[in-house]
Amino acid sequence: MATLDHVRRMVPAVTAGAMLCGVLAAPPASAVPYGSNGVFGVSTQPREGWTTTSIPPGRYRVDQSPSMQPYQSPPGFWFRCRDFPCAGTSPANIIAKGDALRDAPTFVDILPTDVAIALHNVTLTPA
Repeated sequence: MATLDHVRRMVPAVTAGAMLCGVLAAPPASAVPYGSNGVFGVSTQPREGWTTTSIPPGRYRVDQSPSMQPYQSPPGFWFRCRDFPCAGTSPANIIAKGDALRDAPTFVDILPTDVAIALHNVTLTPA
């Protein structure tokens, strides 16, 4: 049977081992989905005050945000923007736009030159 002193000496080693296992078993940060509503700044073009988080450039799968039965969330769409504000009310800033389809995979390529992407009822996952 372990003594209290023995247990106290083991806790740091066990904690360190558990943390190491968590680091090794954790999925890559790039697998984290982004969404489902809001404006995300492209990480190569940081702009203070317009966004709360950023997204790296790359190719992303676009998925309609899930909804609870028996309801369906409104149709999802996205805007890629060259400047702020990144919204439908500023069409001159929109580079491209697209819809999320419920029954087919769609994709968006976020370029390093993009300033932001606006998501409306969609989730982006690195492709």
